Amino acid sequence: MDQPAQTRTEPSLEEKVLVAVKAVCLIGFPLVPMLVYLSQVHPGLPGNTAAQEVASLARVAGRWSQVHAAFWVGGLLGLAAVLVLRAEVAREAPVLFTNAAAAVGVVGAVIFTGTVYMEIDVIPTLSTACNQSPLCLAPDNAVFTNALAEQGWRVLPGLTLGAKTLVLGLALLAILGFTYGALKPWESLALFTGSVWEYGVSTGLHAWGEFSPSRGMPGMAAVAILFAGASIAWRMVTELRSRGKPGGSGGPAAAEASTRPETPG
Repeated sequence: MDQPAQTRTEPSLEEKVLVAVKAVCLIGFPLVPMLVYLSQVHPGLPGNTAAQEVASLARVAGRWSQVHAAFWVGGLLGLAAVLVLRAEVAREAPVLFTNAAAAVGVVGAVIFTGTVYMEIDVIPTLSTACNQSPLCLAPDNAVFTNALAEQGWRVLPGLTLGAKTLVLGLALLAILGFTYGALKPWESLALFTGSVWEYGVSTGLHAWGEFSPSRGMPGMAAVAILFAGASIAWRMVTELRSRGKPGGSGGPAAAEASTRPETPG
């Protein structure tokens, strides 16, 4: 029986752009916070009192906003990475479980980016305005300056809550990806390890370049998630490129079909 001619399906420009965007999201999410930390551009706020810290922030308000704008971009990339992983895992895992895990990550990313956006605009504006008023920085107004410091940079519960919920969603997607074979074992392991690591050290993604054992080495969380994201992104690229080659697999379904015995005609 004559073999049918092999067809070559060249990926469209839209498919190439989509894969490139997915790769940027998977790699950019851990990479951006890591680079921000390693660049040491995050300004410190010297001072013994909340009023002094407010005055310090007012002096570096522009740089404060720029640094947190970078963290905001990292949070948006994290949101996109959750959606990319959701689509990848849903190819094999039950959609209900996958959507539930992705929803956890999306909620965390929204909380994180919302909190960081406050750091971009609201906190620097309030600090600058307060610094321009001697009465605002007076000891009698310590209730306000203490509250501003607590919610603006000392505690930030929304930042840690958002980050922990985001990585919890990633950990659940890693479990589903491993269980149903949607991700490679090393991808699932790295993604799960990095997510659990950040959940444990709870830095709000703000120390992803720190590798000091005394601080829990949160940078290892970023490295693990970066490795998983890069591996998944590379696999997406190679699968797309293989479609443009004669005899390319075109995906798992095509590979399975190529192994079936021929039926005599």
